[in-house]
Amino acid sequence: MFELSTHIPTMEILKETDISSYHTLYLGDPTCPYVPGNISYHPDLLKEALYLAKEQGKECYLSLYAEPRNKDLPWIEKLLEAASSLPLDGIEVHNLGLVRLIKRMNMPFPIHLGVFANLYTHETAKLLYGMGVNRVFPNPELSLEEINYIRTHAPTQVTLQIHGKIPLGISEGCFILEHRQGTCEELCFKPHWLTSGKWTLKNIGRATVSGRDLCLIEYLGSLYWRGFRTFYIQTLRESKRYIETIGTIYREALERIGQGIDDYIDPSSIGLMYELSPYGFCNGYLFRRSGHRYIGRLFGGERISPLEVPKEEWSYGE
Repeated sequence: MFELSTHIPTMEILKETDISSYHTLYLGDPTCPYVPGNISYHPDLLKEALYLAKEQGKECYLSLYAEPRNKDLPWIEKLLEAASSLPLDGIEVHNLGLVRLIKRMNMPFPIHLGVFANLYTHETAKLLYGMGVNRVFPNPELSLEEINYIRTHAPTQVTLQIHGKIPLGISEGCFILEHRQGTCEELCFKPHWLTSGKWTLKNIGRATVSGRDLCLIEYLGSLYWRGFRTFYIQTLRESKRYIETIGTIYREALERIGQGIDDYIDPSSIGLMYELSPYGFCNGYLFRRSGHRYIGRLFGGERISPLEVPKEEWSYGE
């Protein structure tokens, strides 16, 4: 068994996108509450989105704003009050203040720690588990060995990103509005790229992500047999086609791996992945290399073997 998740920020994306490949949805955009149509800013949208997703058999987590200040607490509390009676499966937060707020309000939901919380160690994961956090998303700067150490030495589940732009940082202000003329509705869902030399980054409002897509399709079998089962695809500010296509490619690959099929990558998917990732691919920091490099044969990168797991050490997980 495995789980594949992504964020669904708006009702438009939820209604107009085939999300059948995903088991779990994080409802709302955590990078900015003012994203047009943000599910996690409007209680009525949250209720509508939740019931629509539940009709499709999805597990659903409310994704709260990642960079709240005191002025944000009133609307966040109202949102949580409205959510308390809904059939959510949990809440995603990105800082300890909201963990404490959820506990103080006696919210009856498990808590997931999101990527912008910057979790680096298994000891922090243990501490958070005692506060009601049952799943963590380690900082993307960690190597695979460090993430695996957290997974095997803390009682929390660990989410591993396997595809999509890498979240790099978040701010209180919107980078796009500072440098572009227009409204949120006009600017928010357009692509905004920053290029310097060989580096390209993407702005998605208050957050910055990598220009290249993290891609672990080539190593998915090794990750699965190493014991990873909770996978995430980062799709914020991507097209509906991206959400559908990348989700389908990884879902089908994981199902083949679970069936014991060694040749689990559909050759026809390679061209689709190239088409959807104009700046190419990388492995992030997982293999202790700089974040923009791709290591592996599939996309013509440098070849090392960082994930070979002896068959006798294969883990069949849960």
